[in-house]
Amino acid sequence: MSAFTKTVWTKIKDGFESPKRQTTSGAPAPPYAPRTYAFNGDVFVEVDQPGSTVHVTSPAHEPHRPIFTVAVGVFDVLMLIIMFIAQRGTNLSSNTWIKMGAKYVPCMKPLSSKAERLANNAGLKSQCYAFLFPFQIYRFFTPMFLHAGVRHLLNNLVYQALAGSILERKYGTKIFSICYILFGFSGNIMSALVKTKTVSAGASGAVYGLLFFCIIDNTLRIFTIENMKDKIIQFCIMLLVIPYFIMSVFVDVDFSGNIDHAGHGGGALMGILVSIFLCDMPNFITRRVPNGGRRIQLIALIAIIGYFVISLFVFYLLKPISLK
Repeated sequence: MSAFTKTVWTKIKDGFESPKRQTTSGAPAPPYAPRTYAFNGDVFVEVDQPGSTVHVTSPAHEPHRPIFTVAVGVFDVLMLIIMFIAQRGTNLSSNTWIKMGAKYVPCMKPLSSKAERLANNAGLKSQCYAFLFPFQIYRFFTPMFLHAGVRHLLNNLVYQALAGSILERKYGTKIFSICYILFGFSGNIMSALVKTKTVSAGASGAVYGLLFFCIIDNTLRIFTIENMKDKIIQFCIMLLVIPYFIMSVFVDVDFSGNIDHAGHGGGALMGILVSIFLCDMPNFITRRVPNGGRRIQLIALIAIIGYFVISLFVFYLLKPISLK
């Protein structure tokens, strides 16, 4: 009876501990052979005793749902409605933008001249709100959720949804959301450095980052995938994304009459750096340098950190600000 119980228990234990596997030779593996499991990249490798067959089981790669892309789009719409309510109309003023958190450098750092500070700080404090004044660093982030009107919002939402859904499905919600914030943050830093006296808002910096990330990612995938059908799909995706970039450089695509090219450039630069860090590089690039993939990632990471450190250093310590 004890031998029967031991046999049953061994079978149950083996059933729970042994995943279904497919042998390369087609022959079944011994039922009670000792097994060792190792994780190699994106596959599980099951190794029996020396001399036996190696079995490989690939996990299913389910695409992620574009949760953040949808959520941020809905949030953008709600913020525009709130701005309309605060304005009591659809013709938004710069004052409303500033109060809602748009990028306005005099709210983000003190005026350089002591005389200007004495003359203007009281009015600026009322205009910007007192919270964290005059170091309202949150204005590097909040402008990416504000828009000038319906056309401005729709223009950004279309390409945000297109590029965002593609990238979030591939890289996941957590990584994608971090990338989106980095793109918008980068765009607002560049805008604050170049356009110190203007009020600006919009997701364009983040959208430009997404577009460049999407274009580079899909371009590199053409070289890293082998199926011709997939190559054609990647090429078609690029044909949908690239026109916006070309048009927005030469044409005011939302007809607002105001284009913050500095914000666009900052978002695009960060999109390039992040894509270099995250994208799979083809062999003809990585094989040219020792440990090419790791080295490229390290260079991109250093460039990302260096860009933010240097930009913030220049903005707060080297760039004077005046209302004149």
